[in-house]
Amino acid sequence: MSEPIESRLPADTLAKADFRHNEYAWRIIDLPEVIEAARALGLRNIGGQLQIRTPDAIGECDWVQIDACQLIPPILPWDAQVEMAANVALQDLQLLKAEFNFAREIKEAFPEPVARFIESGGTLEDAIWFVWYVDAEEV
Repeated sequence: MSEPIESRLPADTLAKADFRHNEYAWRIIDLPEVIEAARALGLRNIGGQLQIRTPDAIGECDWVQIDACQLIPPILPWDAQVEMAANVALQDLQLLKAEFNFAREIKEAFPEPVARFIESGGTLEDAIWFVWYVDAEEV
């Protein structure tokens, strides 16, 4: 399995991620840094979904998602796509934060894994992640 493109992000950004099943996920608070790091490297932010990530569970709340490329015309120059996707991603993140209570979404969607995690000493906040994808220009 090849390295995901997200592995090109700076080491300090990757250090904040949870990497499992060839996917990187970050805390909600770290997503703006991820988005800006991708932009700075000329990587296009694709988006991602809210996830529960505990030692024994990974699950997506696919209704809580960002699709930063959905409305970006693929005929635009790559640099323009990178800029537009980063701007859309940052804006959509703010909209999601206003629309959803992430802790409630995780707790309602995954009650058993959340209960097990909390019983083992974890906190609900430690189970809340956002998987994020980027891509690079094909050459």
